[in-house]
Amino acid sequence: MKENIIPKWEKELKSFIGIKSGIVLEGNIHDEYLFVPDLEPDGEDEDFIASFLTLDDKITSLVDQETTEVVFFNPLYGFYCSLAAGDLDSQKKILDGLYCGKSKESYKNHGNTLCRMPIVKNDDSEDASPYVVMSKIVRDIVVEGMFAGKKKAHAKDGNNSGNGDNSGNEACSENEDYSGNGENGQDASGQKNYVFVLNLASRLEECNSNPAASNKMFMNLLDATTEYQDGTKGCNTIIMIVDKYNDIPAWLYMNNSNIRTITICAPDRDIRKMYVKSLPIAYDNYRILGESDEPFARKFISETEGLQTSEIRQIIQLGAHMNIPPEEIESAFRLYKYGVVESPWDRLGKDVFVDIEKELNKRVKGQDKAMDKVKNVIARAVKGLSGIQHSENTHKPKGILFFAGPTGVGKTETAKSLAAGIFGDENAFIRFDMSEYRQEQSDQKLFGAPPGYVGYEGGGQLTNAIKNRPFSVVLFDEIEKASPTILDKFLQILDDGRMTDNQGNTVYFGDSIIIFTSNIGLTKETEDVAGALLGRAPKREAAITIEDPMVEDTPEFCERVETTIRESVKEYFTDNGRPELLNRLGANNIVVFQFINVEGAKAICDYKLGQIVSYIEKEKHIRINTGATTEFLHLMAVKERADGGRGVGNMLEREFQNPLADYLCKMDKDPEKLVCYIEDGKIKFREDTV
Repeated sequence: MKENIIPKWEKELKSFIGIKSGIVLEGNIHDEYLFVPDLEPDGEDEDFIASFLTLDDKITSLVDQETTEVVFFNPLYGFYCSLAAGDLDSQKKILDGLYCGKSKESYKNHGNTLCRMPIVKNDDSEDASPYVVMSKIVRDIVVEGMFAGKKKAHAKDGNNSGNGDNSGNEACSENEDYSGNGENGQDASGQKNYVFVLNLASRLEECNSNPAASNKMFMNLLDATTEYQDGTKGCNTIIMIVDKYNDIPAWLYMNNSNIRTITICAPDRDIRKMYVKSLPIAYDNYRILGESDEPFARKFISETEGLQTSEIRQIIQLGAHMNIPPEEIESAFRLYKYGVVESPWDRLGKDVFVDIEKELNKRVKGQDKAMDKVKNVIARAVKGLSGIQHSENTHKPKGILFFAGPTGVGKTETAKSLAAGIFGDENAFIRFDMSEYRQEQSDQKLFGAPPGYVGYEGGGQLTNAIKNRPFSVVLFDEIEKASPTILDKFLQILDDGRMTDNQGNTVYFGDSIIIFTSNIGLTKETEDVAGALLGRAPKREAAITIEDPMVEDTPEFCERVETTIRESVKEYFTDNGRPELLNRLGANNIVVFQFINVEGAKAICDYKLGQIVSYIEKEKHIRINTGATTEFLHLMAVKERADGGRGVGNMLEREFQNPLADYLCKMDKDPEKLVCYIEDGKIKFREDTV
């Protein structure tokens, strides 16, 4: 049934025109809209050629033109009619009735519209504002009717009917018919209803020269919607077209039962298919995207979810311009989203997974079980299998991971390794320290401040970063330190793989890997009655820790760490009222990192010591033989393993780098070779003369 493809907003608008005296139309207002011919009496489906209209023409098509006139206004053209409403003569008659001023200019033809701006003096009086005059005209016609066959006497001060002002620029001349009566108008028995459509209503307030004029304009519109109308034949209606409903003063629509807000949503799947099938002849070969059931066509229609029809047209225009065939339209879509035709994911070779595994093994020590889970997620991402259990054409990020565990055990290092292994560049790693986002309004730093606030022009830190590097590993470090309200923002990212910033630009996360890290479960609050009375923050103590670092952790201890951390993560999201976020993360994507084990501590020590020695040889041209200190440093590293890799690094600074710096400072010139040795439980250095 054709009735089934008509969107809800259209049915709602058609139903309430003539019922509500005020309608606020918001949302997808700058698009093209499907026109469906009247259904056959039997209600059966029949083939029809889909056509798409501008919003002006769409609104005109929704009214009964025998009984209703539709008049439009915007700050650029003034009053005008849609050519869809009838011939030029009928439009001129309508506009003649709205004409205000002492001298008439010729009608100006702007494309498909005839326009007339009210003629007023250019002075500082708010009554001289053309937008105040417009609101007076609309108010009087909506309330009393344009073709009522009445002559209105208007006081010069504008207080009786609101149509006059002290400058002589009254909306209609004194004792003059609204319509010219007789030739252009109709008598009371033939009175038509009126629909006034105020385009760019979000900008009307800014167009007025002073706040008093804006206030008077909206007061007139409020009066028009609240004044009693004889509804026996329906009422006159004002439709305000806005970007979002709060672009107009709240007092205009709050507790006003005469005003209804209707949201125009993005076109659904069926409408998108019909739009593609109705493409101009120049793009005839791309119509297959809306007609075929081939996988590439289904994927294109699915991936355009949430886009305007105009955006779909632009993607196809890109494809035609780049000579991209319909079967490869994904390349044009990628160019539209990211500004690049090729995806790094498509360039990954067969050995990429081996390279990733080598990178992880080299840089992350003692986390074999955690690395196995990470490799599973990355394998799905590399082969394009992520999220397809939810949808064949998923927009979710390539990979989603939640790293939980003690500090310094390799969570951040794993993320860096993935960026280097997948994208060949560690700079493809984007890190956000969530401790910087503790305040409730901190989401403005990530996604941009609202219009009118400081920093609006700069956009958001996260959205800007993804615009610049859509193919990246994004790390949200220590997510539990961020304001819980920020967690809501991640719902759309993890589910739809996209986010709209404060300036209305959509950024896409579908080709990135999202990683969260957390220390949840490692500490717990302690009872501190005295501190609570004094208003101090609750004290915390370790919930689980290594009992003896010199003894290898038992399997039972490792299982207790796994269980404690995993349950604490679940409790965190549940207690903060975000179980749906945990569901989107996926329990299988929670990767628990264990405390560094004994062998892992030794391996980290060797890796970091090798980095130090290599740096000194490269920058200082000093070669150091560390063989005699290996066992000592291993022992010290194991003692520090409770603090993870950072603890091992701090140990090397204390036990190796500090004595080395002290030794070099005492020498007249840097030696070429040094030898390390142990004396009195400390590392010593001497020059190697061999």
